[in-house]
Amino acid sequence: MDERQWIHAIQKGNKQYLQDIVEKYYDDIFRFCTFQAGSREDAYDLAQETFLRFIRYVEGYHYRNLKGYLLTIAMNLCRDFLTEKSRRGKREVSFDREPDSGNPAESDSLWDICRTEDMLLDEPVKSPEARLLERDAHDRLMEALSCLPQMQRETLLFHYMYDMKYREIAKITGVSVSTVKSRVKQGTEKLRDIMKREDFLDE
Repeated sequence: MDERQWIHAIQKGNKQYLQDIVEKYYDDIFRFCTFQAGSREDAYDLAQETFLRFIRYVEGYHYRNLKGYLLTIAMNLCRDFLTEKSRRGKREVSFDREPDSGNPAESDSLWDICRTEDMLLDEPVKSPEARLLERDAHDRLMEALSCLPQMQRETLLFHYMYDMKYREIAKITGVSVSTVKSRVKQGTEKLRDIMKREDFLDE
């Protein structure tokens, strides 16, 4: 069965296919929440709530892009979470999950932006020293991402990590295509600048 058949079956009361949807998209949702929330513990709660909300409102689901729909729920939950966290004055960042390499939307990926092609995560690590260097590079990239404004960060994640086109991102985030393009451009430039200031990139 394909996704559409899963949804139709679920809406008719056959809930067994909910598990298929969770298994297919959990990693994507968890990864997005981790980048946004800054910790695996918070990301776990946000990912769980994403699927709970989907299950709660599945009867009214009419969206064609299921992955995009789930990411929209996750995005809104993360926004609310970060807003509340900011109010409490506890903006803590401790990224501790490595992203998959994925399929970038263009020739660049978030890794390519920071010119870390020599440390791709799917390459075998040959020594403890290499692992430490890889981990350090990853942590510094994650910290750099955390310095971006929330809207720019989530737009970069949608564009580079989830292979979304500008129009798709505009629909999910509720802004114009030109605004999405601006966020990608400005976010990419800021990310490069941050990494250069940290002496992570060559001048």
